[in-house]
Amino acid sequence: MRKYFPALQYINVPNIVTTIGLFFAVAACYFLSIGSLRGTIICVSIAMLMDLVDGLLADKLNQQTRFGAYLDSFVDFFVCCIVPALMVYTFLGISIPLIAAITFFCACGMWRLAYYQVTSVDAVVKRTYFTGLPVPGGALLVTIAIWVTVNFGLPAWVCTLAFLMTGLLMLSFFKLEKYGLWQKAMWLLGLGFFGLVVAS
Repeated sequence: MRKYFPALQYINVPNIVTTIGLFFAVAACYFLSIGSLRGTIICVSIAMLMDLVDGLLADKLNQQTRFGAYLDSFVDFFVCCIVPALMVYTFLGISIPLIAAITFFCACGMWRLAYYQVTSVDAVVKRTYFTGLPVPGGALLVTIAIWVTVNFGLPAWVCTLAFLMTGLLMLSFFKLEKYGLWQKAMWLLGLGFFGLVVAS
C-alpha cells in the first residue's frame, strides 16, 4: 500500500486523530449550509477536541514528527480560521468592518501557525511553552463571540472587536506554559460552552 501511496508511511495514531478532526470540520460546513449554528459549533468543538487529543497522544506515544506538525497546522487553519469566517458570513451577514476583521484574524492565524513551524528546529523536541495564544484558543474565543452575538441580538461590532483582539493575541509575545493553568482554564471554558450549546 505504501509503495503506491508514499504519504501513508506517516500513518500513526496522532495523525489519524488529526484527520478525524478534519472530518468534523467538513461536517461543520454541512451544518453551515443548512443554517444550523448549533450543529456547526458542536462539530467545530469536536474538531478542536481532536486537536488537543492528537497533541497529547503524540507526546505520550512519542510519535512527534515533522509531517504530523504540518498536518496539524493545515487542519488547524481550516478548523480555527476558515470555519469561523464562514460562520460569520452565514449568520451575521457581511459588512466592510467585519470582513476586514475576519481577514485580519485569518492572516494572524496563518502567520501564528507558520511561526510555530519555523521556530521548531526539530519537531521531535518537546515544547514547554507557546508564544502567543494558540490558534485553537483564538477560535474558541471568536466562536463564543459569534454565538453570543447571534443568540442575544448583539451588534456586529462585538464580533468585529473579538476577531481583531484575538488576532493580536495570537501574534503577541506572551509566553504561555504548555499544559499550564491557562490551558486548563481554556478547556474548561470550552467544555462549559459546548455543554451550553448542546443544551440550548
